[in-house]
Amino acid sequence: MVIPSFIIPSGLRLSKAVLINQDPSLLIAAVSAQKRSACPCCGKRSKSIHGFYDRSLADLPVSGRETKVVLRVRKFFCKNRKCSRKVFTERFVDQIKPYSRCFSRSADLVRSVGTELGGNKGAALCKVIGYPISSSTVLRTLKGIGVTVRTLTSGTIGVDDWAYKKGRNYGTIIVDLINREVIDLLPDREADTLADWLKAHPEVHTVSRDRASAYALGIRNGAPDAIQVADRFHLLVNLTDAFKRSLRRHSPVIKKCFEEMGSGQDSLLKTEEEKVIKETEPEPGDTPVLSAPIEGEARMVGNVGPDRQFKFQKARELHQEGYGIKAIAKQLGAGRKTIRKYLASECLVSREISGSRPLTNFCGFESELIRLSQTKTTYLNLFNHITEKGFNGKYSQFCERMNKLINDGKTAKTRENILLPLLKPVKTWSLSKLAFIALAKAGTLKEEDQKYLDILLQKSPEIKHSTDLAHSFRQLFVAKEEGSLTEWIKIAGAECSALKGFAKGINQDYEAVNQAVISTISNGQVEGQVNRLKTIKRNMYGRAGFELLRKIVLANSS
Repeated sequence: MVIPSFIIPSGLRLSKAVLINQDPSLLIAAVSAQKRSACPCCGKRSKSIHGFYDRSLADLPVSGRETKVVLRVRKFFCKNRKCSRKVFTERFVDQIKPYSRCFSRSADLVRSVGTELGGNKGAALCKVIGYPISSSTVLRTLKGIGVTVRTLTSGTIGVDDWAYKKGRNYGTIIVDLINREVIDLLPDREADTLADWLKAHPEVHTVSRDRASAYALGIRNGAPDAIQVADRFHLLVNLTDAFKRSLRRHSPVIKKCFEEMGSGQDSLLKTEEEKVIKETEPEPGDTPVLSAPIEGEARMVGNVGPDRQFKFQKARELHQEGYGIKAIAKQLGAGRKTIRKYLASECLVSREISGSRPLTNFCGFESELIRLSQTKTTYLNLFNHITEKGFNGKYSQFCERMNKLINDGKTAKTRENILLPLLKPVKTWSLSKLAFIALAKAGTLKEEDQKYLDILLQKSPEIKHSTDLAHSFRQLFVAKEEGSLTEWIKIAGAECSALKGFAKGINQDYEAVNQAVISTISNGQVEGQVNRLKTIKRNMYGRAGFELLRKIVLANSS
């Protein structure tokens, strides 16, 4: 069968080429037609043939069909008596490298696919297009990429960290902010590593960075004359966190605003329609719960947000009034299990604390345990009894809860049919949500959020003062006036200010933050490069060591 000229690489001199159809693949058999070949040691060309042998080479697919080339090549004698090599294999100028099992154009295809998709996905795509290889072959080809790190930069760079594994190991990415490309990856985020890199690049005069102290120290040591610019995004994140912490001190005011907001919406529908709640025959999943009597403000353990405090207190109050778990859960926008837990608890524990101790389903057995405790029995018998029915706690936990149950003298309520008004859901806001709506731009909030914010700012002058300070800090980046940051620090650093801690931190890194205020340099594109790095890392998860990852990132960037 005649072989079209475009199938075989044009740079090769072949003869007796034959195309054999081996459905579903193709086989090309050919003989090398070179008259001479150069010795790899001394470079002297020779035409004295020693013998023949066959090389099997993978080539690009033809019409989606896998293609193999079996090429008969020769061995030559080296005629240079001073050369240490007496016999050498035939060398080719183009497309076929020594020891290679594929053409160079095939390796280029694998390298391009692997650079974009990684090992597993790259191997899957190659199989679809008719070039079946393993993911290990893709990675081995990628490791052969030669990447030259640029010795000169534009002088304006951005520095940020990226995670090998979040919370454990981190590296550093360096981006040229003018040319918009990744310059280098560093294996850690230590000050000395960055300082050594900067010493090798004396042309750097401006560095945009996040607020990590290690980067600030590294820049001072490696490029003491360089201008440091703090990242505006991280500054605003720090501002939001500081504002959120200040809201914790005003939990009573925030909860009162929840009440006022609810009463303004007629949380209890005062209509002629009333709902009958039959407590003597509760619905399935709405079993009576033993709740502690309410004595003043509910006790909290740990940092509990005002929204959870409000729901906890409100659930206990509504249950005392006679509402069932289903109605309370619907009004407060919480699950029945959550309401049941609130009613069975004497205090509300923060998620950080409660998460360290596994919860049990003791509440579901309380009514049965109270009935059985009237008879002469032991804790061990009771524990064995409810364990058979699905209790998931330990004996020590059972004893602790049982002691509280008996000492408090709790008994299950049996109430008659009563008529209660319908409940309407009550809206609450978490601290994160409150910080978001308080710092949002004017005119961008929903009507309900804006209404609550107005009530909150009217009730608490301290929160209003903190909100005004936060908005004025954000405005500094828009105005870009020299000296405006100094004035803001004086106001926010006052003893009565809730943001004085944040202002103190800004003052300690004043020069970098001031540059962020007055200059147009941004670390935003560095964050974009970090996101691209994460995508590459996840495509090669588990196999991408630092050197391989560095090669792929730099190859993609260039």
